[in-house]
Amino acid sequence: MKGLVKYLKEIYENCEIPFEIYMDDEIIFKANLDSHKDNLLESKFLIGTKQFKIKIEEKYKDSMKILEFCIKDKYKDDYNKKEKVITQLLQNLSISKEKIKEVLPQTKEDTFLITISVKEKLIESLDALKNIYNDTDIIILNYEDSIILIGVFEDINEHVSSISETIYISLYQKCRISFSHIQDYEFLSDLYSENMYKIALAKKYKLSSMIFGQNSLLFEKIMDNLHEETKEKVLDDFNDSFSKLDEDMIKTIEVFFKLDLNLSEASKELYVHRNTLIYRLDKIQKYTDYDIRKFNDASLFKIAFFIWKQKNKI
Repeated sequence: MKGLVKYLKEIYENCEIPFEIYMDDEIIFKANLDSHKDNLLESKFLIGTKQFKIKIEEKYKDSMKILEFCIKDKYKDDYNKKEKVITQLLQNLSISKEKIKEVLPQTKEDTFLITISVKEKLIESLDALKNIYNDTDIIILNYEDSIILIGVFEDINEHVSSISETIYISLYQKCRISFSHIQDYEFLSDLYSENMYKIALAKKYKLSSMIFGQNSLLFEKIMDNLHEETKEKVLDDFNDSFSKLDEDMIKTIEVFFKLDLNLSEASKELYVHRNTLIYRLDKIQKYTDYDIRKFNDASLFKIAFFIWKQKNKI
């Protein structure tokens, strides 16, 4: 805001035309204008979520559009500065706290970094999201092979679900989304790396879930850090029995784990009768000697199953 006020002061000093500028009905700049005159003109316009108003004498009405253009152009310049600083932070380049404070808005409880990975149509997805958030203060940019959104999202789960739905409906593209709360912009690179790691894990283990929050994929992270020798030993015990599983049983296991061993919810998602699901689980127990309806059996089974899927690229 200080930058805009300084800019408006420079405009006045060069043209000496009296005018007032309001933002959301609060005056932010006044330049020798008598507000009580009857011959004043007003012009209102939006930039993002902010409503601006210009007051000027009627005899200077031709300057109204020029002032509006200058304010919009300054805001565009400020946005470009934000993009530049964010890109530098993502690259883990050194930026002073003063520069970050000057350019980026103060973080709040609902300030998040959202990272989106799409297989195709990245630019089209970027444009679609810019249209959605056109009237907001959300910063959107393309970084490496992903889309980045930074800003205040009061209901983060609703936002990421809406983003996923928009990209799918508009472009017929599924996307993986990971998000993290931003407490300090200085750690933006670490948050981005963590988001991308969760997306990479989802791809590696072929997870059906597409959205990952702060504490998502803890199990997969543990699995990913197991020593290869340990994985081989686990596989030795399960490989023969897992090889007997058909496509329906594999899908049943994946859905059953995803829905926290809930029989009713799993049968709904699989579009099968509850008894059919029970029959499949009995069959899985017969082949593997593990009843994944029981927590202890399910815990050990899940570890082995994930290792087996990864090794066999299923």
